[in-house]
Amino acid sequence: MSKNGSLSKDKGKRRHVTNFYIETLILTVVLIAVILVLTKVFVFSADISGRAERLTRAVHLAENAAEAVAASDSLDSLRTLIEENGNVQESREGENGMLLAWYDEEMLPASGGKFRVEVSWIPKVSAGGSFVESTVSVYWMEETKPLYMLETAVFLDGIQEQTDAGEP
Repeated sequence: MSKNGSLSKDKGKRRHVTNFYIETLILTVVLIAVILVLTKVFVFSADISGRAERLTRAVHLAENAAEAVAASDSLDSLRTLIEENGNVQESREGENGMLLAWYDEEMLPASGGKFRVEVSWIPKVSAGGSFVESTVSVYWMEETKPLYMLETAVFLDGIQEQTDAGEP
C-alpha cells in the first residue's frame, strides 16, 4: 500500500509542476502580447505627435508670412522682411511674384531647411485703390501637398483717401 501511495504522490507532483509550467507559459504569452500592443500604441502616438508638431510650426510660419505681407507695400519690401541668411528665392512674372523661403525644424531661416514657405504676391486694382492678394503655403520637405495654407489680402492705397475725404 505504501508503494501505491508514493506513486500517487509523484503523479500529483508531476501534474502540479506541469500545470505551473503551462500557467507560466500562458502568462508569458499574454505579457508579450500586451508589450507588443503597447509598443505599437507608443509608436503610433509618437508619429501623431510629430505630425502635430510640424503642423503647429507650419501654422506659425504661415502666420508670420501673412503678417509680413500685411506690412509690405511691394514684393521687394516683403522679401526684405522675410529674408535672413539667404533663405529666400524670388520669381516674378510682371507685377506678380512668388517668394520661396526655407526654414529648419526649429523655424529658423536656413537655405537648406525642411520647411518651405511659398508666398504669392498678386497685385489687383479696384475702384477704391489697389490691393494685393497673397496665398501662403507651407510644405514639409519635398511633399507636394501643403501642410498648411492660408489666403490673405492687403490694401496698398485708397484707405487714406477715404479717411481724408470723410474728415470735416
